[in-house]
Amino acid sequence: MNMKRLIKSITLLSAGLMVFSCENADYSTLGGSDDLMAYFTESTQNSGINNAPVVVSKEIVTVALTPCVSTPATEDVVLKLVADSTILEKFNLENGLGNALLPKEFYELPVENIVIPKGKNTAGPVNITLKPLSSEYAGSPLGLPIRLVAVSGPAQTTTATSSYVYDIKSTLNFPIAQFNGASGYHCDNFDMTLPNFTVEVRFQVSDTGNRNRDAFNTSGGGCLMRFEDPQSQQGTVPAHSAIQFQGNGGYLNPDPLVGFSTNVWQHLAVTWNGKTICLYYNGKKVGTKDFSSSVVADGKFPSIGWFGGGGSGGEHGTGTIWWYGCKVMFTEARIWSVARTDEQIAKNIQSVDTKSKGLEGYWRMGKPYYNEADHSFKDLTGKGHDLTPSSFTNIHWSESVSSEDTETDWSF
Repeated sequence: MNMKRLIKSITLLSAGLMVFSCENADYSTLGGSDDLMAYFTESTQNSGINNAPVVVSKEIVTVALTPCVSTPATEDVVLKLVADSTILEKFNLENGLGNALLPKEFYELPVENIVIPKGKNTAGPVNITLKPLSSEYAGSPLGLPIRLVAVSGPAQTTTATSSYVYDIKSTLNFPIAQFNGASGYHCDNFDMTLPNFTVEVRFQVSDTGNRNRDAFNTSGGGCLMRFEDPQSQQGTVPAHSAIQFQGNGGYLNPDPLVGFSTNVWQHLAVTWNGKTICLYYNGKKVGTKDFSSSVVADGKFPSIGWFGGGGSGGEHGTGTIWWYGCKVMFTEARIWSVARTDEQIAKNIQSVDTKSKGLEGYWRMGKPYYNEADHSFKDLTGKGHDLTPSSFTNIHWSESVSSEDTETDWSF
């Protein structure tokens, strides 16, 4: 598959920082309400969110911001637009996001200064050009933070509404590997010790017909995420479908129990902050429990496996036999050396930046990342933790799957 086809669309949701109505703006930090203030009209409307997304695919798209002043100017006001990474950092922090700065080659700001003539409130909308992204940035959350700067004249910029951020989200589309039974995919040379960690994955399964099915495991027993009890249906939770974390001599079951679903995409995550294990299902925290570090093998991850990738036969929790007859596919498999926050987990299920701080292993189980020669899947962090198959691994490729899809048909 041509990598250029990875990007079906780029959705931009514009978001103002600390947005509020201009009429209620706090001008006190800049000298009082009598001062002439410059700001973006868009940052005072609709809480800074566009009513409809702007979609960029193969064509250039133009968006616009409207600089204005609080009262008609007594002389010309000269302004300009600049990209400011510190605004994006604040935006990410306040919204639990990890957007990287949009590279300069993918946007154009006005070259000329913006002049609001004497006696006017605005010079009208100012265009910003957004260019199609290259395949390198497919799936990476990006942001374009714009700041209004006063060049000359009597106006000062506001503290909040003179900033604006475009939150750029791309939709991935590619065929995904499907397995009839255990995937067999593993990395024997992960070889890391993680005093804090996050493990997460997005997946779909066809049934919950057996217990002991591992979504993730690491040799040494420090982190096993699996399908476990109950042995018969309990409330709305079918037999063998309950989410469970298990370590060395300790385990965590959500209370009340939470069960996996079948034939839909879902997300599972576990975090360890040096004291507490937290379990998440579809972005929601469903269980917490304190443990000693020995339970998580002091964070040792010598080798790892996904969905029957770390064992063979009928071993407890890692064996391939438990997956027999169940169809499986997974993607967005990630290992971090940090305990991600509730907000970070909930808001970054579909994709993250491959260069995110603390990201130690990142795998998309799609054709663009598949090596035909050795049947491995590339570690997108560039750290060499490629996933390799087992002798029994057999891939069936799906049709193209969007990262926004809620369910995907099986190809066999």
